Amino acid sequence: MFGDLKTNSKGWQIVGFKDCADIDTNMVHDFEGYEDYPHIGIDSIEKETGRLIGYRTIAEDGVISGKYLFTPKHIIYSKIRPNLNKVAMPDFEGLCSADAYPILVKEGICNREYFGYTLRSQYFLDYILTFSNRTNLPKVNRSQVEGFTLPLPPIEVQNQFATFVQQVDKSKYYIQKNKNMHYKYFTHTYFYTIQKRGETSCVLILIF
Repeated sequence: MFGDLKTNSKGWQIVGFKDCADIDTNMVHDFEGYEDYPHIGIDSIEKETGRLIGYRTIAEDGVISGKYLFTPKHIIYSKIRPNLNKVAMPDFEGLCSADAYPILVKEGICNREYFGYTLRSQYFLDYILTFSNRTNLPKVNRSQVEGFTLPLPPIEVQNQFATFVQQVDKSKYYIQKNKNMHYKYFTHTYFYTIQKRGETSCVLILIF
């Protein structure tokens, strides 16, 4: 849909990061009222996919240092070890590590799905790694991230892509839900049957 971002094969306008989005560093230091908020550390962002895993609440992690507030409108980008390509698209509100940047796109100019797609692309990775490789510390700073330029498709094209992504995510959810339901049903049925018949080959349950 977007062609080759590096060569801009679609011939779209080239714009700067700050034309499309802002790094929204709204830091929280007083956690009263935030105790039950999800706390997203960079270890909670799965590399490449951006899936959020294994996170806990602010209270559970005993957080005392400042964290950035994010919403379902934000993208969370890990500035540590950028080669791991950790770009998350949360669907909830929470607080994230100061080792990440919450990015807020400018509505009407760029949508979150397209910008997130771009940040996960090899095009952005090739750009940002030129900075992290200059030091022994694999980390990039704000000005380096904001120095990125990208092709900007018309907002209508971006919105079509966003709709497609949402449909795919919804399909994945229902497929996984059905798999879980079938697994639970058949596991229960086989376990009950085996016990009723007095058989001992319970290993079949684990294989199934």
